[in-house]
Amino acid sequence: MKHYALIFYSTRTLTHEEQKQRPVDIAGWVKQVTDMGITLDPRNFGEVEADFSAPGSESGPGNGSSDLVMVTIVFFDSADPDQAVNIARMHPGPRYGVAVKLREWTPPRQTLATQ
Repeated sequence: MKHYALIFYSTRTLTHEEQKQRPVDIAGWVKQVTDMGITLDPRNFGEVEADFSAPGSESGPGNGSSDLVMVTIVFFDSADPDQAVNIARMHPGPRYGVAVKLREWTPPRQTLATQ
């Protein structure tokens, strides 16, 4: 079993209609994924409290701009990388201007032990 994280960044403001429809679409995606036997573990990030990046460097979305960029990470496990990609591909986020990234992750201690 491998660990994966879906990372979501908002890229624009939603219309009123999109704000109403997006939770419905996400709930449908969650049902599809959980019906596959996958447990989702979501985390919403708040605003950046402090940014200690080097001056002039770009630290990704929310890198000092005044726009609030919503960031959500959803952790899940999958034995099959193709299944993980399919779960990411099924997410409705891109229809709502959300950038969706899929990454495999390992616990830091495990990474250190293999080095």
